[in-house]
Amino acid sequence: MKKILFVNPTINSTVFGKMKMLALPPMGLGLLAAGTPDHYEVSIVDENVDTINFDTPADLVAVTATTTQAPRAYRIMDEFRRRGVPVVIGGIHASVMTEEAIPHADAVAVGEADDIWPVMLRDFEAGKLQGVYRAESFPSLKNIPRINRKLFSKKYMIHSVQTSRGCPCNCSFCSVTKFNGARYRFRSIDDVVDEIRGIKDKRFFIADDSIVGLGTEGIDHARELFRRLRGLGKSWGSQVCITIAEHDELLRDAARAGANTFYIGFESIEAEALKSMNKNINLRPIIKNYKETIKKFHEYGIGVIGGFILGTDADTRDIFDRTIEFVHETGIDGCQFTIMTPFPGTRLYSQVSEEGRLLYTNYPDDWVKYNAYEAVIRPRNMSVEDLQAGWRRVYDATSSLGMSLKRSLKTLVSTGSPVNATINLFWNYYNYKAIRDYTF
Repeated sequence: MKKILFVNPTINSTVFGKMKMLALPPMGLGLLAAGTPDHYEVSIVDENVDTINFDTPADLVAVTATTTQAPRAYRIMDEFRRRGVPVVIGGIHASVMTEEAIPHADAVAVGEADDIWPVMLRDFEAGKLQGVYRAESFPSLKNIPRINRKLFSKKYMIHSVQTSRGCPCNCSFCSVTKFNGARYRFRSIDDVVDEIRGIKDKRFFIADDSIVGLGTEGIDHARELFRRLRGLGKSWGSQVCITIAEHDELLRDAARAGANTFYIGFESIEAEALKSMNKNINLRPIIKNYKETIKKFHEYGIGVIGGFILGTDADTRDIFDRTIEFVHETGIDGCQFTIMTPFPGTRLYSQVSEEGRLLYTNYPDDWVKYNAYEAVIRPRNMSVEDLQAGWRRVYDATSSLGMSLKRSLKTLVSTGSPVNATINLFWNYYNYKAIRDYTF
């Protein structure tokens, strides 16, 4: 029986990689493994939680990679090929930087690989792997195979489920729309609920780009999903578009279905920054008052983790103090503060590249710096040193041990949930520790 090894490369050398509580099982690899014919023996190694053994017997190695992972991915691929093992690569980075990936691989999958994978396997069996395989369309999610979670390491803090792909927002800094399309595609709710029932843990994470999509179809899908999750005795978190705050009944239904924490891309407290990112949706009248929006989530017992980007072209040096003030004033439960990063394939990358503002261009080695926690572009209204120091100061002022404890107590009061309070205590302080101990 031939053996296929699926590999998710490490990012442990980066700040993000040291935030172990953010590590989720590589769902894409799990789906490909599930779609592999039974006459293969499959295994998955995620270097973010386990160690790869290059002596592991394998007839084919399949690697995925984000931009940050690319340098490590190429080293892994080169080593296996040196040992005579054919290697294929897919994922967002190889899809937008295909010519860069080709010298390291026997084949490159461009786009979502669900429909490409069987073709690649057929050619592998025939000894005729082609250089590049391109997805002709976005695959349907109606009948995707069930992931065998026994293939995943037992070291993850939480398991995840995906119910949809695609995003119409098309933010300038984000590659989701390019890679997964601008239209939502939904899985069968029957399949999703059945999969969730099979997760032994009480808690799980829904890893959609937004559990509630924009428009009637997305809202109806979420409403039905929440109705079906009610009564399962599970608690869960998810990424969600802030527009859910426009629908009180959805918030109510989500809470009744077990939702305890939502990760929301607030992105910035600065209106001009939101406009520059094409994040105008956050400026809609009902939700542009972030303080009242956060309060609404709390009224339903749901904690809020906010994602914020610092160093946009609209930011001046006062953005750091204003962001700190915002955190304390609104009582937001958890935060992730990243630095504006131009990932290849995005409009932001094209813009700053044309303007000559990229600081690191020794590719592929410098891709590891594109991890959203290091300054890789020259800011418009401050120095690089100002940006990096200000970013650290925001974390110091909001997420030190003392501040994390205070914010956790506020969460307990505002949501009435000890679970929420604990989640956000660990989120804030654990991430702060990773940043505090990191040397750039």
